[in-house]
Amino acid sequence: MAPAEPEPDAEPAKQSPKSLFWVCAAVTVVIGAFQYSHSLSGTGGLNALAVLGLIVMTVLELALAGIYALCALERTDLHQRVYGRLDLFQAMTILFVAAVLVGVLIPPRTSTALGLLLPFGIAYWLYHLKSAEKSE
Repeated sequence: MAPAEPEPDAEPAKQSPKSLFWVCAAVTVVIGAFQYSHSLSGTGGLNALAVLGLIVMTVLELALAGIYALCALERTDLHQRVYGRLDLFQAMTILFVAAVLVGVLIPPRTSTALGLLLPFGIAYWLYHLKSAEKSE
């Protein structure tokens, strides 16, 4: 008798969202590093507005990376209610928009923060993918 082949489990499918959330967290941190390097290499030096913008940008990007990491660790879910009818994904959207606005407006004005669209787009897809699975 030939040995039976192992049955494919559902584990690789379960790992995929976790891996994508880790990628989102890493990309968010890397984009923050690029934002810092570009702002610090500005020719005019840093003024008070740029320093305040970098501080706010750091807090927002660390919050986004933290949400992605918590989702990767399965400690939370994007569908979890945060306040009233506001779920975690909607709160994350507010953080994302604020991070992009601050990132674009801090001197020198660049579009480096627009790179946050990639991890946000992946999270958007995962949020709606899970919604579609729930409705089936």
